[in-house]
Amino acid sequence: MTGENALSPRLVSRQDENELDTLKDQIQLLSTRLDEQGILIRRTHTAVTGLAESLGKVLASQKSRERWINLNSFVAYTLFTILLGSGFFMLYSARVGDLVAARDRVAEQRDSAQTQTRTLQDQIARRAAAEKRVLEYYQLLRDDRRAEAIAQYSEIEQQPLTPTERELFANGVKSARAALVDAGYLSGVAAYRAGEYDRAATELHTALAYEDEGPRAAQMRYYLGMAFFKKADFGNAARQLELSIAGRVDQSGVVDARYYLASALDKLGEFERARTEYDKFASTHPTHSWALTARRRSAQLVRQGIRTN
Repeated sequence: MTGENALSPRLVSRQDENELDTLKDQIQLLSTRLDEQGILIRRTHTAVTGLAESLGKVLASQKSRERWINLNSFVAYTLFTILLGSGFFMLYSARVGDLVAARDRVAEQRDSAQTQTRTLQDQIARRAAAEKRVLEYYQLLRDDRRAEAIAQYSEIEQQPLTPTERELFANGVKSARAALVDAGYLSGVAAYRAGEYDRAATELHTALAYEDEGPRAAQMRYYLGMAFFKKADFGNAARQLELSIAGRVDQSGVVDARYYLASALDKLGEFERARTEYDKFASTHPTHSWALTARRRSAQLVRQGIRTN
């Protein structure tokens, strides 16, 4: 008993030591596993940290990219809006320009139409006034109011006459002048022959106002000069007789105009001119009854001139 009891503690102690060694081994193994697990945890932590950092970088990059994309989108949208607005503005400007040009053309056409309308209205008004004036003038010719018709002819010529009216009035005035000249000439000659020298001068002077050139004017100046000569108005007589000679009154059979011109100059004291005209008369009409008288008076003037010198 005593021996079994003494062996048992030793056996128990060895067994305990084995168990203790086993336990130590297990603890050592567990510690090793714990170290490995710690290392694995740290690696995992490091990996997770790296992953988190990578993810953060990816997220930051993604956010930057999104911002860049958003910025690009905004810029693109802005550019598109500007281009679209510019296109609409150019289209609007072109359309507005066309509309403004069309409006200006319409305004010009309106102004031109108004101007043409006013011009036509003025022409119509002038034509109406001219027609009234033409009718009044025609009535003057129709009623033989010759002097008024002749006096107003220069005015009526300025009116917008038709070719027929112009020809009609020209012929009417020509006929009126001829009629007044005929009347004045015949009346003046008749008054001169009747010894009414004042009336003769008035009638002939009036007739000359309508015809102051040509053969008949030369004849009227002869009688007018003779009327002044009979009235002892030798200055006017000399002027009219000289004009009648210049108009070749002698070709109409009046040959004594130069003799009376010489006589008028003689009365005025223009002896040299008078002597010249006496000589011309005597040499031109040597057979005239007054040719001898003209020569004698010329000789007297020569002698007077010699004595005066």
